[in-house]
Amino acid sequence: MSISVNLLRKHVLFFLIPILISIVYLGSTVLSSAAKKDKTIVTVNNLTWSCDLLNVEKHKDHINVSVQNNSNKAITAFVLTSRIDARTLFTFREEFAFSEGDNVIPPGQRYDKVIGIPETLNRKSEITLNLSCVVYEDGSSEGDQRIVQDVADSRLGWKIQIMKILPVLDKISALPETELRSYWNEAAKQELDATLNAPDRDFALKLNKKSLNNDEPYNESEHFKSGSRKGKETILRKYEELKDLQEAQGTGALRDRIIELSKLYTRIVNRP
Repeated sequence: MSISVNLLRKHVLFFLIPILISIVYLGSTVLSSAAKKDKTIVTVNNLTWSCDLLNVEKHKDHINVSVQNNSNKAITAFVLTSRIDARTLFTFREEFAFSEGDNVIPPGQRYDKVIGIPETLNRKSEITLNLSCVVYEDGSSEGDQRIVQDVADSRLGWKIQIMKILPVLDKISALPETELRSYWNEAAKQELDATLNAPDRDFALKLNKKSLNNDEPYNESEHFKSGSRKGKETILRKYEELKDLQEAQGTGALRDRIIELSKLYTRIVNRP
């Protein structure tokens, strides 16, 4: 009997020892990986004079930053950049001008952000992170004026799409109940698409407050085109939300939301 017990113990130990060794090894590997810090050196280059870039920490595929607003004006956009190589500039822009909640970075406040970075930047052993510019609520700015102009171009492209759609929203909200229901179900999407695809030139000149001659070439920057695309995408997503709202809560709720949206878009267009 004692011989059988001893044999059983030996067999159990034979199987348990490798398992325990594996657990100890894996545990130590996980702990060492968790404790291992990113050794990338991140240098901050601040091109503004009333703000700071604080708490900059590089992690595996992202960088944590805090933008401190030391000015007496609210920030409505900021841009971070980092040179990857001679031809490639990583750019991150945080834009508040189109937020529904009137979001800003108030004077004296800090804004924390986690920024995803591409693998080409992640592999670098040394990174220079630039606070390239900030834009304030009154339209003034600090930093690299070329990047400030990129922000302005993007905003212009986005605002134009909103300007296009405002008359359509006002038209829809003014329709009687029965007409609103049939128009929304039968013609709203087609008119929306046609309106967004209309030329941008007249709206651009109006918003840009430039009196260009009709013969003068009209050139749209890449940032203008990007802003235009984002504006269209946002409006089309909003249409889908309105469609779901109408199906769930009826035409009355649809009208109320369109009126709210029209007021919001009017505020956005009037922002600097």
